[in-house]
Amino acid sequence: MPLDPHLKEVLLQMAAAPQPNGLEEMRAAVHASAARTPKRSVEVARTRDLTIPGPASELPARLYTPTGAGPFPLTLFFHGGGFVAYSLETHDHVTRELCANANTAVLSVDYRLSPEHKYPAAVDDAYAAVLWAAEHATELGADGRRFALAGDSAGGNLCLAVAQRVRDEGGPNLAAQLLIYPAADFVNTERYASRRENADGFFLTEERMHFFAGAYLADPTHGSHPHVSALHAANFRGFPPTLVMTAEFDPLRDEGAALVDAINEEGGRAALLPGPGMIHGFANMTGLSPAAASLMDQAGSWLRQELSA
Repeated sequence: MPLDPHLKEVLLQMAAAPQPNGLEEMRAAVHASAARTPKRSVEVARTRDLTIPGPASELPARLYTPTGAGPFPLTLFFHGGGFVAYSLETHDHVTRELCANANTAVLSVDYRLSPEHKYPAAVDDAYAAVLWAAEHATELGADGRRFALAGDSAGGNLCLAVAQRVRDEGGPNLAAQLLIYPAADFVNTERYASRRENADGFFLTEERMHFFAGAYLADPTHGSHPHVSALHAANFRGFPPTLVMTAEFDPLRDEGAALVDAINEEGGRAALLPGPGMIHGFANMTGLSPAAASLMDQAGSWLRQELSA
């Protein structure tokens, strides 16, 4: 279908804006953009900022608690941003919406960013956060028996790595994972038509993805590791029920669909929620696009159902 008209206007504004010069300017620009982006009104009972121990440093985190009587399921959320940018603040409304729509406590966790901290720093931080949250679920007001992962883009990539580590190294029983336009293959990118069809002009570009990969990986050969490219995993046995969201005008669209196929072929349970007319980043644009809002509401309903099963 055609590009969502609300998102077309966003792209026109992006094209007209001055382009940041260097990584620090880019980080400042995305925070400024997130602060001025319209947001939907969402009610949660409370939020609490905290720090949790990481493998190399304390990790900033924010706990969102839904209205009503607990204990609630617990969802760990990891933000996107190409492993180089964004934060708890840029994704505050994404996690608020998830908390309210899925009726789950959400612990949003920052992780070390690249290029200052190369792979596997972010994966190690995310895995440590999951282990800590599972151990401290009761004090977070959560039911540790109902545990989920969620993340967008690079955050979805981290969820995939953590799901493998929980399965292979130990951790909580995962009831579900919600992957919003995840990056799943750093290597065989030529396989995916969406990489060519949407290489430029739709916010996330092929050029930008090359920059992100170079910033994240100290050695390009790390791109084939299954904790970087989940589609290179030996198998997906033991994976939790998974919902993968994609955007029609996103270079990552086809690898998201391939991920769903791969999980199902291994005997897992995965579903695809496509985003017609959407661009990468639509989860942050629900206050601008009713269609984006509807998709995120559907994702929240799916997660609520999985966590109440």
